[in-house]
Amino acid sequence: MNPWRATLALGGGGARGIAHLGAIEELLKSGLEVERIVGVSIGSLAGALFAFEPDIERAQKRTLEYLQSAAFGRHQRLLFGAQHSPRDAEQKGGRVWSSYRRLASLWRANQLLYRAVRRHSFLPGFILESVVDHLVPDADIADARIPLSIVAVDLHSGEPVVFEKGPARLAVKASAALPGVFPPVPFEGRLLCDIGEFYSLPLGFARAHAPETLVAVDVGANLKPLPASASALEILVRMNDIGSAMFRKHLGNAPDLLVLPQVADIPWFDFTAGAELVEAGRSAAREALAALPPQRHWIERLVGKALTPILRPAAMW
Repeated sequence: MNPWRATLALGGGGARGIAHLGAIEELLKSGLEVERIVGVSIGSLAGALFAFEPDIERAQKRTLEYLQSAAFGRHQRLLFGAQHSPRDAEQKGGRVWSSYRRLASLWRANQLLYRAVRRHSFLPGFILESVVDHLVPDADIADARIPLSIVAVDLHSGEPVVFEKGPARLAVKASAALPGVFPPVPFEGRLLCDIGEFYSLPLGFARAHAPETLVAVDVGANLKPLPASASALEILVRMNDIGSAMFRKHLGNAPDLLVLPQVADIPWFDFTAGAELVEAGRSAAREALAALPPQRHWIERLVGKALTPILRPAAMW
């Protein structure tokens, strides 16, 4: 296909964001030349991984190998109090296993309650730090090979913050620090965390750069019914998902191309389905590209951009 230039807006969605890597692969095959990446939450992690080393196959390999590593396996056990993934647990039967799961759940609930009352977050910050430090280089955002914007929010002022220079690892950790789940990240008098709870697709921030074409990958658009046995943490995250979905409806079809990986069946915290998520991203990108209409006239594109909300952050680095 003929080369075409676009800005990528990569949204939040926890583990489902691994699908970004598959979507990017198919978009590149279509001739896409990425002019900028704007990421929020897990989208900032996937975006930084690719922006510093624009080799999508290597990015996928590094990510999947890390998710299958013993080091990340320890994080999974710490997160869930069990060695198996949530979906593996659903497939197991037997009274002994059920009893073990109940005891493990009670023990884990006691830990989370203690952290909720005494600490800044349900989960310790070193889990997020370890993931980011492994996948993102210790470098300045301005040195990325593809221009990169990372979006977070300041808990003190309530205003969005966009990083376009400064420490990449710190910016990604701030953007991915889900409030209440991971501790917020202090930086220059601000207390930063994930803005994705109410702005999980950074379309306005991407439009602020006046791209010729805007492509968005939304991994949090589909809501799966909540299980009857949902925990307090799952309910809190569910409300965040609902708020994000309502906000996306308000924005309408702002991007020129919207990629919607079908990943609702995978919990936001289940990182054991990496290869499946990458393939879901590929499939969704192929479907979106196949439905892409002919190139619009430049006047129509200009008018469309003028009608799209553009968000101006309170601070930029």
